[in-house]
Amino acid sequence: MQRSDADLTLFLQSVRSGALAFTTVRVWDEEVALDLLQEAMIGFAKATRPDDETIWKALFYKILSRRIADWQRKQIWRNRITRIIPFSGLQHDDEDESVDFAASGGDGDPEQNHSAAQLAKQFEIALAGLPARQQEAYLLRQWQAFSVGETAVIMKCSEGSVKTHLSRAMKVLKEQLGEWIDEE
Repeated sequence: MQRSDADLTLFLQSVRSGALAFTTVRVWDEEVALDLLQEAMIGFAKATRPDDETIWKALFYKILSRRIADWQRKQIWRNRITRIIPFSGLQHDDEDESVDFAASGGDGDPEQNHSAAQLAKQFEIALAGLPARQQEAYLLRQWQAFSVGETAVIMKCSEGSVKTHLSRAMKVLKEQLGEWIDEE
């Protein structure tokens, strides 16, 4: 394996778990998230990468965000078609089939587990209700810890737009989860 292949492998291994969590929250389906992550990794491996490995992460998330946006557009179109043409053979899911991030193995206090499950469900609902750009800004900044500049590059917008999207997302989340947020 060449040095660049080894560097690529190490890089992809280092971003996998964070990128999977990011993608799963964006699409609310772990199987789809795994597929999108794999496509993004393949796309990143095929892309012409700059020599400066410090910007690889931003480039990778840019590719991943495009894959997610493409998938979301396809889902919107598919849902529209299934509503218009019910005999299309496509199934439309009106029920929320979101991932249960709060599933516990039964350890600890049942009351605390119940509260954690409630919080996770409320957070999931609140996050899913955000507009896509606010959701993306929140996840990139708060979950993936990208800087405002890196987030702007990934989202293809100005740093001011990132701050605006994040601020609006935080406001909505605080309004909807206020009782759960520790305001120390």
